[in-house]
Amino acid sequence: MKRAALLTTALLAGAGNAQAQSSGFYTDGFVEYGYLTGDGDEISMGYADFSLGFGFGGGSSLPMGFDLGVLGGVIDGFGPSDSEFVLFPTVWLDTSVGRFSIGTPRSAIGSAFDLPNLGGSNILKVELNAFVNITDYVPLLSGVNSYGARFDGNFGGFDTGLSVHGFTGVGSDSTSITGFVGRDYGAIDWVIGVESFSFSGISRQSYFAQVGYDVDQCGGSLTLIDGDMTPNLLVVLGGFYKPLDWLTLNATYINFGSSNDTIGVSAEASFLKNGYAGIGYLDSIGGGGSGITTAYVGWKLNY
Repeated sequence: MKRAALLTTALLAGAGNAQAQSSGFYTDGFVEYGYLTGDGDEISMGYADFSLGFGFGGGSSLPMGFDLGVLGGVIDGFGPSDSEFVLFPTVWLDTSVGRFSIGTPRSAIGSAFDLPNLGGSNILKVELNAFVNITDYVPLLSGVNSYGARFDGNFGGFDTGLSVHGFTGVGSDSTSITGFVGRDYGAIDWVIGVESFSFSGISRQSYFAQVGYDVDQCGGSLTLIDGDMTPNLLVVLGGFYKPLDWLTLNATYINFGSSNDTIGVSAEASFLKNGYAGIGYLDSIGGGGSGITTAYVGWKLNY
């Protein structure tokens, strides 16, 4: 069990993205505290992944606004406590063709794919995001600065997104381009995307596809990830069932290759509308009970 790589990466990443409103103050994302144990080791972590902003406009003026993404946390369990936080300041403008964002926007690909939790906790879920959202991981893991622009629109019922980023402090010719197209049919939705990352003349591409099903009480998703960042085709299956309005049961299956199967299960309860808490377990198939047990509590900032 690669706990150090798994949990340290989880400290420095996340995928909360704001759906900015055309007018007024808004927030979106979550804050969470998690406890993990396995093979006699204990890890605790508190982290935040949210965006806040303000939109204004109306009448004859174009809706526009400012968005600030906040991402990071504090981890305790590998010696001295460590903390890391990153900001994503962005100015956005809504037009008749779509939304344009400039500054340090999150990547388009990171917003398009909603991966299932691993063992319930978002702390473990973030490990999967490393394969989908390299663009946002560079400033998180390397401490460099990024800048870029992004476009989001809808054409003929198809959602589209494109982002272009540059990076300072990681060598020359370091750029990233991500894009996606998808459609929501209500109970069923799908999305495909690509990410191309160039670092000092070395190019890496990743390709993604996801189909989801959701009828409120139950649902699931199938995600396929392939490219230079994965040794094999990465297959992620997730499903949920809500026997009660306040209780959700989750299951996740991940395949990194013919001999690398991982399963996760969790039970999560909601409270006070935006609060949630749960317990879960994650292990490789045939792991002999040496997996990771999780307990977590959090609050969704969707205001």
